[in-house]
Amino acid sequence: MHRDTPLVQAIYRLYEHSGFSMAGAVAYGFVVSLFPFCIFLGAVAGLFGGRELAQHAIAGLFKVMPPAVAGTLAPQVESLMGATRIDLLTVGGAIALFFATSAVETLRAALNGAYRVKETRSYPYSLFLSMLFVLVSAISTLVLTWAVVVGPAIAQRFEPAWVKDLFDATWIEETWLTATSRYLIAAVVLVAQLLVLHLWIAAGKRRFADVWPGVALSTLLWLTAGALYSYYLTFSDYTRFYAGLSQVMIALLFFQLTAIIILLGAELNRGIIEIRKMRNGHAMAPLPEESA
Repeated sequence: MHRDTPLVQAIYRLYEHSGFSMAGAVAYGFVVSLFPFCIFLGAVAGLFGGRELAQHAIAGLFKVMPPAVAGTLAPQVESLMGATRIDLLTVGGAIALFFATSAVETLRAALNGAYRVKETRSYPYSLFLSMLFVLVSAISTLVLTWAVVVGPAIAQRFEPAWVKDLFDATWIEETWLTATSRYLIAAVVLVAQLLVLHLWIAAGKRRFADVWPGVALSTLLWLTAGALYSYYLTFSDYTRFYAGLSQVMIALLFFQLTAIIILLGAELNRGIIEIRKMRNGHAMAPLPEESA
């Protein structure tokens, strides 16, 4: 691969501008946000179908993660969901939503660095966007879970017979709930969330044509990395390095890898935008540290 290709340049820029270090902060934000998000998801589920729907949704989230990561986090989340009950329209629900935005806020700062833009929006407005992102993510997760898990059970009660056959539980189990289908659904959801992150959460103005290359790259790399990470963990012994913290570190490293992939997509987008502007005779203005 040629050194001056946008992808190679994006990798260099990711290292040059501390993208790998920022990915560690984003990974920590993911862990901090995970449990409040699950609590908030349970609160939102009260409007749709109760705690059982939330449990199905959380189980679906963990099924698209590497087994070692899911095995570390899922039992803790299940224990938390069984012991914690928070209604949506309460102070507890607002607090859970606030802490659930930690990963989005950290990722926003990292994306701003990748795009070399400064945040000009007020903190309350940026926080509102992050909270809205979390809320929409929770609702869409529950709706998708309801459509795949709960909806077919209800549809079987109605005529004609072909409706029952269409939503037969065995067919659902064999088709929708297979690993391939879960990853396909996860890819669609990931693309939608990445588009929101690049277009609206990160500062600055960009079009769909400006961000789709990075979104496509991040989606492809994340699906590939998830499979390779699972394979790597089958023969790697993390207890040699982290002892009793090995399970936690496995999750943290996976989240850091996810953050690196997202930031690499942003770096690729910025490089392509810069090339496009240079071809049009409008070079991008350098940041102060770049022009020094």
